[in-house]
Amino acid sequence: MIEAVKEKQGNSILLKDFLVEYKDILGTKLRNDLVPLFNPNNKDQWDKEQSERLKNLKRTLYPEQVNAVVAITKGYQTKKSIILTAEMGSGKTIMALAAAYLIGAHRILVMCPGHLVRKWIREAGETIPGIICRNLNGKGLSDILFLKNGFSKPNGFEIYVIGKERAKLHYKLKSAALFRNGEYYCPVCNTQITGEMKIKRVKADKRVFCENEKCKSPLFQADKKTKRFAKAEFFKRYIRKGFFDMFIADEVHELKGGKTAQGQAFAAFCSISKHVLALTGTLMGGYSTNLYYIFWRMFPQKMKEMHFNFFDATNFAENYGIVETYVITEHVNNNDMSIGHSSKAMRRKKEKPGVSPLMLTNFLLENTIFMKLSDVAKDLPSYTEEIRNVDMDERQAVIYKQFETQIVKAMEDALHNHDKSLLGVMLQSLLALPDAARRGEIACHPHSPDPLHPIVIAKADPLNIDILPKEEQLLQIIAEENVNHRKVLVCLEHTGTRDLTGDIKERLEDNGYGCAILKSNTVKPELREDWIKKKAKEDNFDVLITNPRIIQTGLDLLDFPTIIFFQTGYSVFTLRQASRRSWRIGQDKPVKIFYLSYSQTLQEKALKLMATKMETALAIEGDLSDKGLVALSEGDSSMVFALARELIGEGENNGKQGSLEDAWSKYKKAEIEGDSYITDTEPTTTITTIVKGDRKATITEVTVKRGTVVPKTIKGKKIGLANLDTGQKIIFWNNNIYWRKKIVGKYTTDEGNIEGNIAGKPIVLIPVKGKKHFDLIEKRAV
Repeated sequence: MIEAVKEKQGNSILLKDFLVEYKDILGTKLRNDLVPLFNPNNKDQWDKEQSERLKNLKRTLYPEQVNAVVAITKGYQTKKSIILTAEMGSGKTIMALAAAYLIGAHRILVMCPGHLVRKWIREAGETIPGIICRNLNGKGLSDILFLKNGFSKPNGFEIYVIGKERAKLHYKLKSAALFRNGEYYCPVCNTQITGEMKIKRVKADKRVFCENEKCKSPLFQADKKTKRFAKAEFFKRYIRKGFFDMFIADEVHELKGGKTAQGQAFAAFCSISKHVLALTGTLMGGYSTNLYYIFWRMFPQKMKEMHFNFFDATNFAENYGIVETYVITEHVNNNDMSIGHSSKAMRRKKEKPGVSPLMLTNFLLENTIFMKLSDVAKDLPSYTEEIRNVDMDERQAVIYKQFETQIVKAMEDALHNHDKSLLGVMLQSLLALPDAARRGEIACHPHSPDPLHPIVIAKADPLNIDILPKEEQLLQIIAEENVNHRKVLVCLEHTGTRDLTGDIKERLEDNGYGCAILKSNTVKPELREDWIKKKAKEDNFDVLITNPRIIQTGLDLLDFPTIIFFQTGYSVFTLRQASRRSWRIGQDKPVKIFYLSYSQTLQEKALKLMATKMETALAIEGDLSDKGLVALSEGDSSMVFALARELIGEGENNGKQGSLEDAWSKYKKAEIEGDSYITDTEPTTTITTIVKGDRKATITEVTVKRGTVVPKTIKGKKIGLANLDTGQKIIFWNNNIYWRKKIVGKYTTDEGNIEGNIAGKPIVLIPVKGKKHFDLIEKRAV
């Protein structure tokens, strides 16, 4: 197992250490060299006119949303495609609609996840005056055939919305080859089809062509028994280019595939639209190639200029990602009786998670707008997180330890033989066992020779326990929230094979709580939001139980200000997306998030690892602080492998496990520090409390040092010259604070204390003992 070098070697330095050491110099150079197309602090007449036009919309945008929309509109003066990466809940939908309104996109096409089709139509009607909305997500082609005639441009605005699943559907294929006398022939030129592999492909209805150079006819055809036609293909064939003024691709990170049907649908819609706007809250899943085909479809000319071809993803990863090269050497003796021998080397390349900072400079900075929720809504209610790490019941702990010993031993043996097939079994079994102790757990080898009699590698017998410790914690939290009339969302990872929803619902109902279960098949995806809202209005409804993957995109769950992750799983993005479902624009109640885990189990280890990996997630979502660059430069390793290493004592800390409190504290501190730019919008206070038994720990931040202020006398004027940690220089003079000759704040010197504000943020100057300068401190309320 190859691990990254963690120390300096010779004269080399890790990119992470380089960025940390020289961040001030690099930051200053970036600010001096990069001139933004749109500067919200220095708007020209055109910018102001566009901002005024947005007041004609039926809904009022927040000031930062207005800035983002004007920036997008200005970007379209020189670009066809733009990416908007905005944190969950910041209003991507209304910003996209407003941008379409500003550029005069009278005909708008939207492709989004199926469960968001109705939401897009509803929000379009609530935003753009007089807009006509058309739902293209029905079955068949009847709802789009009228577009084929290419009628004249509408006088008002029209929006066409289609689900990404519906856009990709196509005919099923069947063989077109003629079968005579036990042989296959081309139906056009009658050439016999030869070759065992080609005959197999013809039988399997694959896309095979005649081998006659003069013919090359397809040996497959549409199976008209299954009458499906990809709507995206229809658009590409029959709708002229430029027919749509704007194409909006919602949740574009789900369209990253190169040869997938959804990726092809994305490409088709890009090709027939004048402008393209891609929306996402999580731009990348960790690999550089997650963005490769998105770039090709949105910025094909740029990719050509960079000398990439469409099937050159590996080369792209070598330049903008992390690629690991394995060299396998096999020694071959030519003669056992001689000293002569030869060796054969085989090279294999494998992409690892992580991207180069060059991705930002060469692609993202010039084509992407980044926003955080704190940029948009300054007055959101508080957001608190509480981790409750619970001790297991004695009997529960005994069977877990025995089961863990068995499965870890089997996994070590398998990994020693280069067999990784037990990793998934290990992961799911150990995460599920503590919560399913009443049922027990049997882990079987996934490649058993006889499926009817699988090889058992670990077994835990069921226990007779009415209420498990975590269930007690769950009931306690719900009781506290129920008193305050707060509805609760409970997230479970195991809702399929190891379904726990019935157990949780039974215990809740036994304690008098009304609850419902939302699964993938409970209601059609496009009806989920309406179904949830209807349930939330019922008087006897207190708790909704679901899998976080079902609600992680698009849904506004404002009726559930309390979210409990009974199981957190190990996906950083799923956890972060689902946890923000109710903390978003429109929420007027404090939002509480609870994470439950069993101590001394894989659940606790997973939560620790997610805390240590969260900085990478923040960077991927568009946090371009130096923290984000550091995270991008270092990359990440698979959570499955990371958890496996933790189990066998080969983790990042060489088996020395720090507390969950320490891991989460470091993450929260990094999150706050990464957001601490004077010129940024002030982040909402986040408080994390970790509870274990009678012990409770609260993580808070009060102040942040932002720079130093040195008193100087210039031309008889006494001023304070401040150097901020961002590389900017500001001047304190005559109770005003100046930046580039503009007043950006004020200060007072009452009773010897120097206090004031910069860009609306409270600051204080504190004299440094034995020095002539002051520390400039940003005060943060907690």
